[in-house]
Amino acid sequence: MSGEIEAAGALATAGAVGAALEGREGGPRGGGSCPNCEAPIAGRFCSNCGQHAHPNRKLSGVIGEFMYGLWNFDTKAWRTVPMLIVRPGTLTRNYVYGKRARYLAPLTMFLFAIFLMFFAFSTIQAPTNIRDSSVHITQRDLDEARAGLAEAQTELANARAHPDPDEPAGLEVTLAENAVRLAQQEVDRSERQLAQAQAREARRAQARANTPVQVTVDPSLSTPATTAEAPATTTEGAAPTADAPPAAADDTGDDVETWQDGMREVAENDNFVVFGNANSELNERVRRKFANPDLALYQVQDAASKFSFLLAPLSLPFIALLFLWKRGVTLYDHMAYALYALAFAAILFSAVVLLGEIPWISWASAWLLLALPVHMYFHLKGAYALGWWSAVWRTFFMLNFAFIVASTFTVLVIVLGLAG
Repeated sequence: MSGEIEAAGALATAGAVGAALEGREGGPRGGGSCPNCEAPIAGRFCSNCGQHAHPNRKLSGVIGEFMYGLWNFDTKAWRTVPMLIVRPGTLTRNYVYGKRARYLAPLTMFLFAIFLMFFAFSTIQAPTNIRDSSVHITQRDLDEARAGLAEAQTELANARAHPDPDEPAGLEVTLAENAVRLAQQEVDRSERQLAQAQAREARRAQARANTPVQVTVDPSLSTPATTAEAPATTTEGAAPTADAPPAAADDTGDDVETWQDGMREVAENDNFVVFGNANSELNERVRRKFANPDLALYQVQDAASKFSFLLAPLSLPFIALLFLWKRGVTLYDHMAYALYALAFAAILFSAVVLLGEIPWISWASAWLLLALPVHMYFHLKGAYALGWWSAVWRTFFMLNFAFIVASTFTVLVIVLGLAG
């Protein structure tokens, strides 16, 4: 079922992109009849269907049509983007009330901004070093589990030696035995986790031990002798081994692990449950994805790009809720507002990410996020012709609704990416 949903998402996105990027074909002025609808033509385009009089059939025209549709947009993009950033309310209101020839359609602007955002996100480097404290945490859990088991065993011994006369015969002993059994299961689970952590630690210690050795020549011997504690770097006369792996430790000597290692450790946990019970097919499918973190991340990103169009319909009910009593406002107006607002948010996030990659201005990139509520206020005020107080309280609720929509969409794409 998830495959059909994924295919539907890809088809919807591809159709929207195709419609958004479709541009006019070049060619000279025409005459005679239109090749599409056969209506008389007196200029470069058919007055009946709008098609060019002479469609381009050259191979180079394919690239030209694509670049024209992507970058030219009849110069609409260069008018729409500045308006979206500086005067979003005027842009939305003009488009809703019929002044559309100068601007990109809301869906086109949304798709352009979404693709720009995913391109920007693709430049982010995932964190590589994460402190590994699993050994210590697991050891503490094991100590607590053993203490609980000892306490339960003491209670069982007391119940057997001094049964309570007011309780039914055997009830106190049965309850104590159940407590001992549960405590023993907890101890067994903690011991398995500790064994796994110690095995990982042993592999890292082995990797650190397999460092290049220092070879020194003893004049009294005919063969060179190797020192037992050899430093990682060689001095004059040293011959390091060719296949020695580097040490798996950072500058402080603490162990480190990648985020992929962390996900694999989660997948190896016996208590791994995401959907349903631990033995369900869906849960096992997610476990296999966690065992291959790079593939899991790719599939989540792929699902996010394919289903990004759902952001607008998810936002629509919340926007309509804020204007239930306002006359003359339709769902079309809300959808145009939502698409333009989401397009600005995507452009803003793209700018934050790309500027964050520049060292000398990365500290200022996060401050750009403050533009989101300011932009939302002026967008609402201009698009719906609101007073300042009406725009202020609607902005407050809209920010909360945006958080709900973003959280819902994030959960949705994670589920579709991992369970697909």
